[in-house]
Amino acid sequence: MSACSFVESDQDGQFDYGGDPLPGTESLFNLRFSPDGRWVALIRAYTPGRLDPPNQLWLVSRDGRQLRFLGAGIGSVDWSPDGKRLALSYEPSLCCDSYVVTLDLGSGRVAVWTGLDSLLLSHPTATFPHWFRDGRRLLVSVVLEPRDQPYRGGAYVLDLVLRRAIGPVAPMTAAMPGGRDRFAVGIMPQAEGGVYRENVVRYEFGTGELRVLTDFGSEEAFTFSVAPSPVGDEVVLERRVEGVPQLFLLDGRGRVLRQLTERGGHNPRWSYDGRAVVFLRDVEAGPGARNVPFVYWLEEDRVEVLWPMLPDSVPVFPALDTLLRDCLLCGKLP
Repeated sequence: MSACSFVESDQDGQFDYGGDPLPGTESLFNLRFSPDGRWVALIRAYTPGRLDPPNQLWLVSRDGRQLRFLGAGIGSVDWSPDGKRLALSYEPSLCCDSYVVTLDLGSGRVAVWTGLDSLLLSHPTATFPHWFRDGRRLLVSVVLEPRDQPYRGGAYVLDLVLRRAIGPVAPMTAAMPGGRDRFAVGIMPQAEGGVYRENVVRYEFGTGELRVLTDFGSEEAFTFSVAPSPVGDEVVLERRVEGVPQLFLLDGRGRVLRQLTERGGHNPRWSYDGRAVVFLRDVEAGPGARNVPFVYWLEEDRVEVLWPMLPDSVPVFPALDTLLRDCLLCGKLP
């Protein structure tokens, strides 16, 4: 199937977006380029038609033909700057508990950093780890609900060398460092007069300034996401327009520079060099969802499917029961 056929619309110019995945289709999320651009780390939500463990972590080569299974129960993934380690959020029950772990791809060594009394943060409420460019620190998000934990929710910095947690540095979740670690961008919950709101905020590490970048009402809570450029001030915002998630490029003050998608786009993640954004698009014109990975090249203002050489631009995953012997995470997580 050619790439152009992925974006067909129906006769009146409108198209369906979202809904339950169509039978037999892949459901992938949190796709991340490796620093050298040769691999993509991704989470596969399930194996269509099988009872394999959910939220499987895979590495897929840039040509889509080499695949490596690393483990299951993973909520998010990020590459270390040298490409040798992965930072992961491990969610064993797919609800509530989350542990921050790192995986050395060469040795297979797994280190658990949060979720137990002897670790940096004692409760299993830290998630969404992202590397700083020094390769020794992680920015993590602690859920804002107290859950009897002795520390507040928000964004924390984990120093893996000194083995200490710093924070919360800002009252936000889904936090990612950006601009060569000059700032972080995340989502800040706001309760105003009984109305619950969420907005995008930017925290400056050098000055401690917290800047609100959006002005969303309560109706947009839980319906957007944000990802900062790893090298510049820009931010990609996923926001629903007439019920369809679209991607927008914002400057450092939250002003829209341009709209990146018109046929839908969600779950954006930047490449390490800041040249591209990987995202997902529901390419099914009718009811139901068939999400395909795309890449937006910012300098060229060009969108293409991530794996154009593959049918439907999604990998053909091998059976898990043939790969469990080489699983790096199996048996090493809480």
